[in-house]
Amino acid sequence: MGLDPEFFKELLSMFKLECQEHIQTMRAGVATLAEIEPSDEQVEISETIHRAAHSLKGAARTIGLVDVEPICQSLESCFSVLKRQKVKLPMELISMLQRAVERLNDLLGTLDEAGKVTGEKSELTLLIDDINGKVATLAR
Repeated sequence: MGLDPEFFKELLSMFKLECQEHIQTMRAGVATLAEIEPSDEQVEISETIHRAAHSLKGAARTIGLVDVEPICQSLESCFSVLKRQKVKLPMELISMLQRAVERLNDLLGTLDEAGKVTGEKSELTLLIDDINGKVATLAR
């Protein structure tokens, strides 16, 4: 059951626009997390970033980006933990989160007309694993 090529092309175009919105939300959120003290605002921002990662994961699933979906799931899990915390995030973690969002943006930029990412994702996957390890130690 293949999609009509024109419909898929339109779906892919919408996905790319939606990706940019979610990436921008994550960028802005992480930048704000770097500047604020532990507070209800921190929890709200983490929730916003969590929703952006969740929406990006769902959009990736919709167009069959099986390579991107687990990466978004890992980021979503990270922010799921952070939204339940009111702790000062170490700058090292903030920097890693910023790099992860940029690497995800780079990876999504390699999306071809067939709906496949052609970029290398192993560095991003390792980075997100490291992030989740650091977040887990904050949760203790």
